[in-house]
Amino acid sequence: MLTSFTFVTGNPGKAEQLGYHLSIPVAHQDVDLLEIQSLDPHDVAEHKAREAYRVLGSPVLVEDTSLTFHALGRLPGPLIKWFLTELENSGLTRLLDGHEDRSATAEVVFCLYDGETARTFHGEVRGRIAERPRGVMGFGWDPIFVPDGHDRTWGEMSPAEQAATSVRRIALAKLEAELAAS
Repeated sequence: MLTSFTFVTGNPGKAEQLGYHLSIPVAHQDVDLLEIQSLDPHDVAEHKAREAYRVLGSPVLVEDTSLTFHALGRLPGPLIKWFLTELENSGLTRLLDGHEDRSATAEVVFCLYDGETARTFHGEVRGRIAERPRGVMGFGWDPIFVPDGHDRTWGEMSPAEQAATSVRRIALAKLEAELAAS
């Protein structure tokens, strides 16, 4: 049974959310990883995990997030990090100006790699992109994503409200089940 791993992330907020969702202590470390560009978040996560293991030499957990605007096909998808860096949240919302369809899918893929086996855990939540950024909670693109069944963005929700609709919660429940079974 794998009882210890390092969560590799440069985002302290992600590390905090991981601790909130998992019932085991998790160390985290910021490692600058080479990240492949692909529209398949599973490929991106697995590559990052193998890179992190190569650097640290011990079991690792990485994540890759994806935000797909249905009106734009598969974009931004796993490339959301780069879209967000260049356009910020206000620019992301403007990408859908003139489109009736503001629906979107938020996804996360965690990859746990022990040097031999890469296991991925996927979570997704459907929703829509707000007309403008709203809220200051969370991080990244939380101020523009409104999960189905809600009228507020993740950026407007408390941590408990975010957790109830979290893609991380979905994927991490699968990870917890895997760890408990092994």
